[in-house]
Amino acid sequence: MQNTITSTEVSSTDNFDLVQTFCILDDFFSFFDSNNNSRKGRKPNLSVSELATITLISCVYECGCLKSLYKLLRDKFTTDFNLPTYQNFVTLMNNCTVELLKFLTLLCSLNNELEGVITFCDSTKIEVCKIYREHTHKTMKLLASKSKSTTGWFYGLRLHILCDQDGNLRQFKFTTATTGEREVLDQFLNQIRSCIIVTDAGYVSKELNQKARENNNTLLTAVRKNMRTLATIFQNKCMNMRSRIESVFDVLKERFKLVTSLPRSINGYLAHYVRSIFGYMLLD
Repeated sequence: MQNTITSTEVSSTDNFDLVQTFCILDDFFSFFDSNNNSRKGRKPNLSVSELATITLISCVYECGCLKSLYKLLRDKFTTDFNLPTYQNFVTLMNNCTVELLKFLTLLCSLNNELEGVITFCDSTKIEVCKIYREHTHKTMKLLASKSKSTTGWFYGLRLHILCDQDGNLRQFKFTTATTGEREVLDQFLNQIRSCIIVTDAGYVSKELNQKARENNNTLLTAVRKNMRTLATIFQNKCMNMRSRIESVFDVLKERFKLVTSLPRSINGYLAHYVRSIFGYMLLD
């Protein structure tokens, strides 16, 4: 980047200063670069902090694919970024996934330090293609699988998240579509302490309740019709707040374009998912 971002188009969007964000990202990624001396070869046209900033620009302008993002950068930000060819640009955007994950892991770790917070857990389907194309789809065939959700059959992955009342992500995990929700929650419970975890009836499990109590957590699950248990007033109020996590899923899919079928490689799909979550955690 030539000194810093100067374009007025990205100076502020919804009271979010991308210039200041670039400085923060640059300091963060520069720290990791200073501890990594294994890189050899020609220096890339775009640094990791520039690629992270470009990711935020993509989210602000709601670019659905890298081609539209590249066109946007070429038309409006030619003086701010030293753009390579389109093919090299795609490679750089996909290769910075690990660095973005480091930043997301740090943010999640900070959110996990909060105690006494009402936390919501749920999963959502991530389609990689339409269900009728499952037999002809080749790109994600090693990771995607067929499963059924409340809205019907789908072919793809699942995104599991833990978030608080404000929609801040505390944990997230992508799995195959057939992976059980309780299995993922069991892993999440290792990271949080002294919180109230609200879930739907799909997470009912004596083992999970026991593990939650070991870390001073309280697991509240919806009451099934065949259960001889009455929900308390507090439990009902917590269940009524579960729309918060559904809003997180909606924002990820509608605003940050989480669901896509455009990438042409597994790395492209996974990089797209990471960029969507990165944009959500920094912009929303």
